[in-house]
Amino acid sequence: MSYVIVACAVNRQDEGVKYDMMENLTARYNIVYHGRKIIADVERENFASHQDNYQQLLPIFVEPTEATAAANGQLMDSVIGKALDIINKKTRSKYINEAYLLTGKANYLKANYYNAVEFFSYVAHAFADMPAYRQAALIGKARSLMQLGNLHDAGLVLDTVFLGLESDKRSQGLAFATQAKYYLLTHDEESAITMLRQAVENTRHKPTKLRWHFLLGQLLQKHGYADEAHQHYRRVINSNAPYEMSFYAGLNSVYLATDENATGADRVRLLRRMLRDDKNAAFKDQIYYQIAEVFYADGHLAEALANYEMALQQPSNNRYQTALTYLKLADHYFSAAEYTTAKHYYDSVGMSLPADFPDVGAVQRKIANLDDLITQLQVVARQDSLQYLAALDDVRREAVLDTIVSDAYARQFAAESEPKHVSRRSDRRPAFDDILPTTVSYTDNRFYFNNPDAMGMGQAEFRRRWGNRQLRDNWRFSDMLGQPSATGGSGPAAFGEGAAALADTAALDSTAWVQQLRGRYIEALPDNEAKLATSHGQIHDALLRIGNTYRDELRDNEAAINTYEELLKRYPDTEEAALLYYNLYRLYTDVDEARAAYYKDRLLTAFPDALYSHLVRDPSYMAKLEQQKRVLDQAYENVYTLYTQQRYPDVIEEVTRIRRQNPERQQIASQLGYLQALALGRTASLDTFEHALLQLVEDFPDDSLITPLVAQHLAFIEVNRDTLAARPYALQGADENRERFVDEPTMTLWPQLVINHGPEPPRPRRELAVAAAGQAGLSGRNSLGNASGVSRQQLAKTAEVGELGPNVYRDLELLPDSATYFFVINVMNERVNLAPSRFGIGQFNRTRYAGNAISHQLKVVNGENQLVYIGPFYRYDDAKRYETSLLPLLPDIMKIPADIYNTFVITETYFGTLSDFDKIDDYHAIYQEQMDK
Repeated sequence: MSYVIVACAVNRQDEGVKYDMMENLTARYNIVYHGRKIIADVERENFASHQDNYQQLLPIFVEPTEATAAANGQLMDSVIGKALDIINKKTRSKYINEAYLLTGKANYLKANYYNAVEFFSYVAHAFADMPAYRQAALIGKARSLMQLGNLHDAGLVLDTVFLGLESDKRSQGLAFATQAKYYLLTHDEESAITMLRQAVENTRHKPTKLRWHFLLGQLLQKHGYADEAHQHYRRVINSNAPYEMSFYAGLNSVYLATDENATGADRVRLLRRMLRDDKNAAFKDQIYYQIAEVFYADGHLAEALANYEMALQQPSNNRYQTALTYLKLADHYFSAAEYTTAKHYYDSVGMSLPADFPDVGAVQRKIANLDDLITQLQVVARQDSLQYLAALDDVRREAVLDTIVSDAYARQFAAESEPKHVSRRSDRRPAFDDILPTTVSYTDNRFYFNNPDAMGMGQAEFRRRWGNRQLRDNWRFSDMLGQPSATGGSGPAAFGEGAAALADTAALDSTAWVQQLRGRYIEALPDNEAKLATSHGQIHDALLRIGNTYRDELRDNEAAINTYEELLKRYPDTEEAALLYYNLYRLYTDVDEARAAYYKDRLLTAFPDALYSHLVRDPSYMAKLEQQKRVLDQAYENVYTLYTQQRYPDVIEEVTRIRRQNPERQQIASQLGYLQALALGRTASLDTFEHALLQLVEDFPDDSLITPLVAQHLAFIEVNRDTLAARPYALQGADENRERFVDEPTMTLWPQLVINHGPEPPRPRRELAVAAAGQAGLSGRNSLGNASGVSRQQLAKTAEVGELGPNVYRDLELLPDSATYFFVINVMNERVNLAPSRFGIGQFNRTRYAGNAISHQLKVVNGENQLVYIGPFYRYDDAKRYETSLLPLLPDIMKIPADIYNTFVITETYFGTLSDFDKIDDYHAIYQEQMDK
């Protein structure tokens, strides 16, 4: 016994380092062994509890989740605590390296990746002479960095791993797999395939090896390596893999065109055999979907669509498959221009879309922007069809109209002619019909009326279209003909929405219905030059909006390119050519450099002085322009102050100096020139003043703010020349009784509006799909047309006011048709001087709203915001017309940075509730939401 005790107490020396035998013994068997076992058990439990979605690319590793990290946190803390005992108390143990490595692994499993990186880094550096520990630590560090999203540093660490790859054979499989994950994250799937092949060859863990075989099959199938993909799937099928993995391996291998199933018929036969297997009862929706995919790929659309519908009819809790099938049908009908049907299916996609769906953000963006996209596509289809009809001779046109009206009539009354008890499921499944057969008990939220999201979305859609209507009989009869019709479809329906609007009339008199529908088509024909020009204008504008929607909202660059090029093909002389060339240049950059160079050359050659040409030559051009504008705005403010101080010679001299130094800023130059003319009017006779005004008209003939105002002054001079000529100075002093005719700066304090506080504004109501799209990153768009800091305001050219159609989607409680309205400029800075900007607003009002009893006033809110409010207007349309007129000129009128102000229209009632920054910001968000609908 004494011999054993003495032996245990002997210090051992390995390679010059002294170790304490007792510390080694207790560290190894009391701490290291248990720590390794706990970590291995947790990794095994995480692996076993992980639910794979075999319809997506499998993840290479089963990584910690919030749930597993929380569940295992206490165990990992115990491992970390014991490891720290070795580090702090057993300093003469040879397991210090193991303790640090265990601490790094425990932090990784707790999802404390920053801590894990630090511990792994220490192990790799401090124990670099131990290959097994160095390689394990570097691999752990690379995985931690990837979990943090730091792919750049992860790549550098992996480079170091592969430099020492041969030094430790046991870690090679993990190293190859980690490199494969890196390539997948960087979207280099071909390289990932190469790494995974090596990982499979260098790992012994069978469950992991089967996962990588399956993933290799998926990647190889995706990239067209059918035979090799089939081999990997067969490895899974012939193993003891879980049945679900084996089923999907078999399903995927059947879809592959190999020697065993070379034709579509062979693949369908094998898939139908799988349908008959009782073990596959839970997977029938996937099997029918794959059958449909085979038919669709072979061009058998009828059989494909029927099998997609069969997939939707199968009892299943697989939301991923349901969403996938709905999306396939939605995309098919959309590409076939059957927009009504497509919209129903897209709505169904939104109802069943899981959070882990591939490219879920793109799908949500498409759903959120579908209404406007379909509306513009229908405009193009309708106008193309009307132009086609107008070009036919009378006999042919009548024949085509007969076909159109007959088809519309047949579609309108097809449903009424069927017995109401007959199900139409076999013909086409309704888009929201997720109800299982009546023999199946069904209580979850897939049933429409059990699903609060579906109910809320439906109610929001109803209010958007019909308003807040009472629940009563014949509710549709109120203003029915004034409401917009449902989104139209393809074929003859693309000629217009008249058929739906005439449905009730047709029930009374089918002959009158047909005649009225025919009359609408004939009346809409572009059969003269004016109508044809209008029709082309609608197509042009619709194509431009479609392209912008694809580019900015859907981020579908290929579709945007096709649309812009179609627009240029149809209208090569369009006024938007410079913008289109620029957008095509940006879209093709890094995709097709030859096409990018082509459009760049077209832009620079045809429009050398355009804003977009400057942007191509100098990507920082807009930043420089903005800086120059800020300098000139400050200079304008200084000149304005000199004028209000009655230092008129200084005004004349300063304006001359500024215009000489900055000749290219025409809008600022015109406003400075106007101040200079006023100063001359204060110091010289009528002739000098009139000459200054005439010079402004000559220098700035296209100016939409100053030139109209100057024209008014010249007209006044012409009428009152004798009276004005008798004055020593054209403009007299500030006598309120004198005859005035120009908008002169004044230092008089502006009155403050006092309004009693009304009720709190309602919170915004968002549709399900729109809210989801916002979560996916729709806010803060960075569009190509807005590249390099180009704002929409900066790109505006004129202040033309078009016809304002009714906004049927707006909240009539918030923005009623009739009320006292103000247009508000919300300046989010309480100190900035707004006098020069308000002077410009006054100039605008005098030219556009002369004789109208509107004024612009200032309200400071809670020492945080300055609200310039203009009004009153007594109808919503009047306020919106003012907004539409002013907004294009506002960047030049406002002498403050564009990023510190925004605008909105508000009623007097709600204006009184804007008592602090947050309430103003909330209202602006609600207003923007209303305008975006």
